[in-house]
Amino acid sequence: MISKNILMKTHPIMLTFAGAMLLSILLVSCDLIDPTDVENPEVTDESLIGEVRSTRAALQGTRFRFSAFIAHTAYFTDVISDNYDNVATFISPDADNPRAMRSSDLTLNGFNSTYHQGQRLRAQATFGIEEVAPNDPSPAVTPPMVAEMRFLRAMGNLIQAENFSFVPVVENGSAMPANSLIDLAINELTDVVNAAATPGNIRIAAQFALARAYRLQGDQGSAVAVANAALALNDEFIFFAEYDTDNLTNTGFVFAVQRALNDIQPLPRLDYLDPKYTRMNSPIPVLKAEEAHLILAEAAIADANYNSAREYMKDAIGLAVSEAGDRSVVNFTDSDPRSGRPNSDTLLVRADANSDAREGLIIPRAGNTIEVHTVSNTSIRDEHIDDLADTREEFLRMLYLLRQEIFFFEGRRMSDLGIRLPITLREIETNETLTAGDQGTAPVVPDYIPMGTGLDTFQIDNGVVTILYDMNRILAQNNVSAF
Repeated sequence: MISKNILMKTHPIMLTFAGAMLLSILLVSCDLIDPTDVENPEVTDESLIGEVRSTRAALQGTRFRFSAFIAHTAYFTDVISDNYDNVATFISPDADNPRAMRSSDLTLNGFNSTYHQGQRLRAQATFGIEEVAPNDPSPAVTPPMVAEMRFLRAMGNLIQAENFSFVPVVENGSAMPANSLIDLAINELTDVVNAAATPGNIRIAAQFALARAYRLQGDQGSAVAVANAALALNDEFIFFAEYDTDNLTNTGFVFAVQRALNDIQPLPRLDYLDPKYTRMNSPIPVLKAEEAHLILAEAAIADANYNSAREYMKDAIGLAVSEAGDRSVVNFTDSDPRSGRPNSDTLLVRADANSDAREGLIIPRAGNTIEVHTVSNTSIRDEHIDDLADTREEFLRMLYLLRQEIFFFEGRRMSDLGIRLPITLREIETNETLTAGDQGTAPVVPDYIPMGTGLDTFQIDNGVVTILYDMNRILAQNNVSAF
């Protein structure tokens, strides 16, 4: 079990002890936080321990922190990737040039950044599990509450491992490599799956998360076994991070939909996916059944079993474009003028200069009503899968294209590209074991990533938009695969 000293000196004021974070969100009146959980709004952090029903409040607070972590991760890492171009925002001007990202970056080093939100999530969950729950005298203290907090802590470790090469997990602790963070997540998720008191939806979510974690570790056999087990439990499953209109909004909506300055704009090849979130309280998918199908496809590709890979890819596509479960399609009037961006459905799009031009990828905006898939979507259909040549490169290219489209704006693409963010300057300056230049204090950017802002570069000529770099082809050519 992780030590309760998980509280990082990253936040010397807020994280002196975890209860300070709990207090900051305990009393929020929204769908995530039930204000009836706390009778005295002036309650101090220390007095939460031993209070009746404090564990329920700790769980609500951990859910809140998890949602905040997902919101910041989804928008910021997608801008760093080739999914979105940072056109005119107050976030880092280096977001489109991953090699320029530094520990002192104004957005990465901010108090609400993905790094610090992840550290706060881990600290808050640990405080609830190790300090609040054991001292709650009420019957409301139940193992299911603790199981859910453990699940959310494991997700924090897993997602930080996807986006950072090293992360300290105890106060003044040395930076832990990403693989060790994944091990922590796997151990905790396994416990959650096996605990008799784990709520059903959390048990299923932990199964899907385990498949994701085993894939990251390159454990093909375990990833396949758990992915199949998860799909057997619920083959339409989705686990969301939840938001509300008053206290915790979906950050991606703010940047991609309110668009006061055309803040962020999608790569033209992904235009039809934007916007994914049409309301301030739009939930963000964190785990979903499509991923399990794609894990099975990737394993089949590793075994050169291309016929099976085709079927798994088709399973993912069929689910992504369906309206199964909570996969709704909504009508949205998009007022974005698309200033300086392609805005005509007569334009064709090529993934790079060597690719065929495709129609239907750009949707006219400026007041038009469009259909928005709120969970998953893809431009790929079964016939595209049938036409694939039986080579590892062609199948890997398609796999990464499907992952890019199906996980769009969920904070997954940067990780797939192999880019990892640095530990923040705030952490380096306050953690006694860290020094600038240590492992994890600089970004990790593979050599195959284009220089400068090349990830977002395209040109328009004679009615055809050509993306300069097809990163899915480049990933395949470099044989990038979990297995």
